[in-house]
Amino acid sequence: MKKIYSLLLILVLPLLSACEGYLDKPDSDDVTVDKAFETVKSARKVLNNLYYEVRTAAYNVNTRKIPYAQACDDGLPGSGLWGDKFHSGSWTPDDDPNMGDDNQGGSPTCSFWNNTYKRVRKANLFLENLYRAKGDESEKTRMYAEARFLRAFYYSELVRRFGGIIILDHSIDANDYSALTNQPRETFENSVEWVCNELTEAARDLPPVCSASDVGRATDAACYAVMARLRITAASPLFNTDSPVLPDYNTTHYYGNYDKNRWKLAADACRFIMEQRSQYYGLDMTNETGADPDSWENYYRRFLGRYFIVGKESIWISYEKKEWDYVKIPWLNRSAGGWNWVNPTYELAKEYEMLNGKLPEEPESGYDFNDPGKNRDPRFKATISYPGAQYDAYGFKPWQGGSASHLQSQKTGMCLQKYIDPLFNDALGLPRNLRKNINHLFRYNEILLIYAEAMNEFSGPTTDVYKAINDIRARVGMPNLPTGLNQDQMREKIQHERRVELAFEDFRFFDVRRWRIGEKVLNGHLHGYDVTKGEKGGFYTLVTVGDPMVFEKKHYLYPLSTKEILMNPALEQNPGWPKLSTK
Repeated sequence: MKKIYSLLLILVLPLLSACEGYLDKPDSDDVTVDKAFETVKSARKVLNNLYYEVRTAAYNVNTRKIPYAQACDDGLPGSGLWGDKFHSGSWTPDDDPNMGDDNQGGSPTCSFWNNTYKRVRKANLFLENLYRAKGDESEKTRMYAEARFLRAFYYSELVRRFGGIIILDHSIDANDYSALTNQPRETFENSVEWVCNELTEAARDLPPVCSASDVGRATDAACYAVMARLRITAASPLFNTDSPVLPDYNTTHYYGNYDKNRWKLAADACRFIMEQRSQYYGLDMTNETGADPDSWENYYRRFLGRYFIVGKESIWISYEKKEWDYVKIPWLNRSAGGWNWVNPTYELAKEYEMLNGKLPEEPESGYDFNDPGKNRDPRFKATISYPGAQYDAYGFKPWQGGSASHLQSQKTGMCLQKYIDPLFNDALGLPRNLRKNINHLFRYNEILLIYAEAMNEFSGPTTDVYKAINDIRARVGMPNLPTGLNQDQMREKIQHERRVELAFEDFRFFDVRRWRIGEKVLNGHLHGYDVTKGEKGGFYTLVTVGDPMVFEKKHYLYPLSTKEILMNPALEQNPGWPKLSTK
């Protein structure tokens, strides 16, 4: 009997669920097809591995690794991490293929294509063999739909990065690439539509919400959330245009024309969740933990397992379980025993408004550069450890002579706070139990932001657009948007709100690309405080940090690796990247 090795199918590791019964492991990592699909229970272990791949790979927010925020203008990467390559514009199609999306130091480029297709193959093998399993037919129907959902999710992430893709709805021998020889990529439009059709079909056989024992499994709402994210990407200026970024773009890379209705398709996907599933999903305005509803504490607790309760806001989540990730030691500031790997930029920090709704640089905002946390949007303190910030178990003093000063890692005078438990202080040896993190793959706030953006582009700043954004702001006590905005002004407000609300959740990297503003915001120096100076000796001075960023038009799309093009001569390199002749 043909064997499926752990690399390809069966390696069963802790999944996205809190239910131990859902995580039963097989007796061996080397299992035959017949054994793997003998029963519904054994087949579920195969499906669990497909879910586990979501958490281990570089799909959206993955708090096991340094986020994409360090590869754009929101953060400065630590030395030697792959964010450096993005900042300098030096990444290539062939950055170390043995590192890639599953490691902290590797490039997410050339291996992302290959690794994602490995996951697609696992899904296809599951779909082709589930019929063998003996057991509850209704459960098999649900599991089949889950695998279709996961395959579509993986494909959607390829489309976001590369444009048109090769669509495989059947498995191929991993050791025989000839099945792909001379198979070209689909057009961008066909790729988007195929994924959305798969999600629509999968949704029909999935429940609207998970039970407490099934947290992390797919739902119909998760299908429409993936669809909404892909639709808003496709409707954006990078793809939805008759004026491409580079002259050698073709229909593999973009639509080739502009169609306003593409924005409506994104809004429609959101509307399914907002209207047809409103009894299950919405903004979580509860105050069960004792924190003020509009405080920074109430906001940050949505990312920490110590307080976390699966609620209406969680559309698709996973749990972090690896011990060193419980409190994100690499991200924690030095005064609390962390490594301070993430340095938020002043470009991001100044996006947080004052409590009066004005940006710090606006007249009469009341902003004090020497007291940056005073009267700020509560999300500021919950997201960024700023100079002088005080949390439950530690403070943040990044100036020379301060407890968090460490010039090897401290670059901007700021540190990441999101995902960090403010009660944890490793320098004091406090226990780590109960402090696991939550990965929100999709939250309801993203759905509101997509809906607002899509409807503003489709019909202008209507009442519904205002409501979606104002609801998000009201949750943290921020004032409503000013009335009377035109479409351009509302677009600017929505882009601002996305950057603040979703900071360090790996959205900005993709947003600046789909909005086609990379050349504007990803070239030149970033800024921070002068960490070489003392608190009273010049620290509160705005200085340039790091080397200047370099962004070229080719960087809007990922390149395909040389290895992939050599194996399949029908593949063509994305525009702007060095061409490889296989003739």
